[in-house]
Amino acid sequence: MNRALALRPDLSTGLEDLVGLAGLPSQRRSASQLSADAQEIVKGISSFVDGLLLRAVAAQNQQEFTAIRGRVFGDYAKSVTCLANLVRMVVPDPVIERVLAESFSELESDFREHGLAQFGPAARDQAMFTVWTLRRTSGLISKIAASGPAPSSLKKEDQKTAEEFSFHTAWAQFHMDCMLISIRRDQSINLEVLPEIIDGLRAAVDAYGYARHGLNLRSAQQEPLITPYEWDEEDEDLLECSMQEMQLEALDD
Repeated sequence: MNRALALRPDLSTGLEDLVGLAGLPSQRRSASQLSADAQEIVKGISSFVDGLLLRAVAAQNQQEFTAIRGRVFGDYAKSVTCLANLVRMVVPDPVIERVLAESFSELESDFREHGLAQFGPAARDQAMFTVWTLRRTSGLISKIAASGPAPSSLKKEDQKTAEEFSFHTAWAQFHMDCMLISIRRDQSINLEVLPEIIDGLRAAVDAYGYARHGLNLRSAQQEPLITPYEWDEEDEDLLECSMQEMQLEALDD
């Protein structure tokens, strides 16, 4: 991953400012739940983003895909981050949360219905796992927003965490959106490109980790150092799925 291509948040940005970055719908049915003004924002930015994605999925081999991705990812990351920021300005947080929930459900349905025929089992399963991970990541960001900014003594660390979160979220969603536009436009992705897309989807786990760390920063109000957090059942499920995936990869090798 080339971090030079990613959008760098403003120096004042913390994780609490990034509600909607993970999972905000583009041209999906769930976008209809937004206000007319917000739908116009989504429509305009989505049209531009689709053009970037179509260039990527038209690649005939892995080398061509990585070259195109290198040229378009910076604009993609800026666009999706701008979309999240603009929608949050004009849409109440409860509405955003409802739309995000519907968006994730729609994504799961798309990949469940079309993923196997379009991409095969490995890419379909990784896409489903990515949606599952981003759904939980979005929930963590909502908790962070409700908690407010990190303590002033941890502000720089939170800004760095927000930067890494933004990059890994955009990186995972770029590859997921390549698959989605392939489904929507019925445009197949070359078999040589699919392993690169599968690898890109794995950035969702990193994004989840940064979101978890950001929430932990806000629970350390009295402590200058970060203490280990208690893993809940969802964290354990995520770790188990990750380990199963690593074991499958080891067997394949």
